[in-house]
Formats: sequence, structure tokens, C-alpha cells
Amino acid sequence: MAGAAADNRAELVIFPELSLTGYSRALTREDAIDIGAPALRPLADVARARGITIVAGTPVASNAGLLISSVAWCSDGRIATYIKQHLHEGEERTFVAGNGGNLLAIGGRKVGLAICAEINNASHMARTIERGAEVYAASCFLTPSGYDADCRRLRECATVHGVVVLMANFAGPSGGFESAGGSSIWDGTGRLLAAAPSAGQYLVLAERQNGRWSGHLVAVA
Repeated sequence: MAGAAADNRAELVIFPELSLTGYSRALTREDAIDIGAPALRPLADVARARGITIVAGTPVASNAGLLISSVAWCSDGRIATYIKQHLHEGEERTFVAGNGGNLLAIGGRKVGLAICAEINNASHMARTIERGAEVYAASCFLTPSGYDADCRRLRECATVHGVVVLMANFAGPSGGFESAGGSSIWDGTGRLLAAAPSAGQYLVLAERQNGRWSGHLVAVA
């Protein structure tokens, strides 16, 4: 998928919450992934070789407990980690809250990461923008019952703060939950640039030309 994104000239690709294991509240410390493990080397290799930053979700072990993280394999070889700060109700039985992470610098723009339930925390959005984020990128597991409300909040974030908003969602069941699919991108006016269907694997792409954003979908077999 990251290679296909690079084929479409993407500089950044965002995957859903816990995308490397699947979303589950039955994960344990034994499921935690070592970011430096050889099994993840292909992500670093693709990022460097193709000039793309890859953000994927994984559980990470800490002294405090199991963390939900988004790991960024950067095009310059660096690895950055963002830790979920605001858990969804029920996740506290499996995970502990973390302390966030730094903004990413992609193509001359600063990108702030978020993980699922954080999009419902207005202070998280505001602090991320105040730190200089020009793009708000959320890795999610949104269910059909909450999808519309969550998308309204993301669109409001784009409109109120004038930033591009990305949302990557699962497009199939995981951990006993149904997903809504529908990964989407909004521009800084809240205009929907592109949205995936509820099922199937798609790249949801956006690019800026002559000062204007546009978007399109690419199906990935």
C-alpha cells in the first residue's frame, strides 16, 4: 500500500489505528511490537527508497503498560513515534494513555498526528494546531454508528482551524468490532476532497496545485 501511494506521488501515507496488528482490546504485552524489529525493516526501506513517510499503528510496551502508537518511518531514515493520549471508553482495560509526540515535517508542511478517540477532544485538536500543524492526520477505527458524527467533527476542525484533515479508517471488521470504512480528506475550508467507500482497499489521495487542493481515489487490489 505504501509503495502504491508512492507510485501516486504521495509524500505521506497514513494507515488506521493499530494497523499492524488489527484493532483489538484483547491485545497483551506479548503482542507489543519492537519498532526496531527486522520484520518492520521493509517499511523503513520503502520510506527511504521511495521518498515517502509511512505512518502505521502498533501496540508498544512501556513500564506503565501497553500503549497505542503511530510510528512514522520517515523518508530521511528517521523513526518518530506518537503515543495516544486520550483513550476511548473501555480501552483503559487494555491500554494506558501516553504523552503524544512531535509534529512531522512533510514536504514543507507540519503534520500533527491523532489516534481515533482524540478527534473527539477539542483541546487535542486546538493544541495540535497551536503547535503549528498545517495538516491534522488521524489514524482511526470508526464504527458505523459513530462515523457520521466523527466526520462532522473532523470537517469542523478543518473549517475552524483552516487546516487539511486526513482520516484513515479500517475497511473491515477487527477485534470483534465492525468498521465503517470511508477514509477521507478535507481541505482547509471543510470541503471534502475524497472519501473511500465503506468496504474495499483504497488510497484516498490529495494534492495541491496552484494553491488549490484536489483529491481522488485509487483502488488497491
